[in-house]
Amino acid sequence: MMSEKFLKAGDFTAAEAMIIYGSRMLAPFNGKVGIIGIGAPLLATQLAKLLHCPDMKMIVETGQADANPQEVPISIMDSRLTYGSSWQMGDPEGLFPLMRGEIDFGFIGGAQIDKYGNLNSTFIGTDYNKPHKRLAGTAGAVDIGGYAKATIITMVHQKRRILEKVDYLTTPGWMVKKWPEGTMVRREEIGLPGGPIAFISSMGIMKFDDQTKIMYVDQYFPGVDPKAIKENTGFDIDISRAREADPIEREEIRVLREIADPLNIYRTR
Repeated sequence: MMSEKFLKAGDFTAAEAMIIYGSRMLAPFNGKVGIIGIGAPLLATQLAKLLHCPDMKMIVETGQADANPQEVPISIMDSRLTYGSSWQMGDPEGLFPLMRGEIDFGFIGGAQIDKYGNLNSTFIGTDYNKPHKRLAGTAGAVDIGGYAKATIITMVHQKRRILEKVDYLTTPGWMVKKWPEGTMVRREEIGLPGGPIAFISSMGIMKFDDQTKIMYVDQYFPGVDPKAIKENTGFDIDISRAREADPIEREEIRVLREIADPLNIYRTR
């Protein structure tokens, strides 16, 4: 019988699981500095600060340092981000620490991710000039994915999002295009530090093989069949190393729903 401390599958949504496991991923970064993207990364970070790493320092690319918003901001231009911040500057001040090697981790999302952790947040389709859908664009995602010492990625798990190859490479993962040849090479060959250490979806936690740097399933969430992850991924993802993630605690859901996002801004429930 499961302890009263833990919840069973069905007592939380897939989106809530994604946020909670994302927050746990940040526990080793207590006392460290990260640059955070808006949306699910920001909510997971807020939850992490409440539960796992109160001394983590958060910077938003628009120049807010160590913000502590009382309500979840809806965009990077939302004035809620300035609440409790140590300073409020601008985009250059928000992103320059990356180039100086001062950012321990980045936490971002996107519209598509490929098996090497490359992200697309630019357009959907095959023609840049005539896209099927134009997206918001990079903002600071290129800088974050390129220069943070480690990158964590999160997005909803859908076959159309998790692909063999992204429609457009916005943010570098482990394999990037070398200019001007256009060939794909490991990121370190063009002088990029860091790299993605995990992709947290609404179904599980994916990591990247030490040798090939190809994504594999490390953990699947309670109530999720690892075969369903394979079926909902746009390439033949390895599930042979997968294990069930530790159960979600009742307190994690309470803090998420009642303190981190009581207004349910991101519709996680």
